[in-house]
Amino acid sequence: MEVPNDSIHAAIGSPPFADLAESLYRRIERDDRIRPMFSADLGPQSAAVRDMREFLIQFFGGPADYSARKGHPRLRARHMRFPIDQTARDAWLGHALAALDEVAARHALRAEIVGAIADYLRHASQFMVHRLG
Repeated sequence: MEVPNDSIHAAIGSPPFADLAESLYRRIERDDRIRPMFSADLGPQSAAVRDMREFLIQFFGGPADYSARKGHPRLRARHMRFPIDQTARDAWLGHALAALDEVAARHALRAEIVGAIADYLRHASQFMVHRLG
């Protein structure tokens, strides 16, 4: 059963997305391959975690706090200043999927919801690649 992205927030609420953002950035903080691309503070109260949390909540059908605060997401344009090649994308995606697995277990998320979120993370992260290497 396929779950439309914009209905996922209604099914699971905001806490799983908050946990996903925090878990993702905890993992990135320990990864020397991609850590230099991120701000100094990746803690739970950081701007990076807030942006990711609000973006995911909005994308999956929750309140549009991200756009209200930052305008249109313009994901690719916002990420062009970072040297994102396939290796960096794969590292980020590995952390994102591991964080999603952790959150799915903690919140007992249904497989089709986890699959929809994972599909989005795969697609969006590939869209960010703009350098060879």
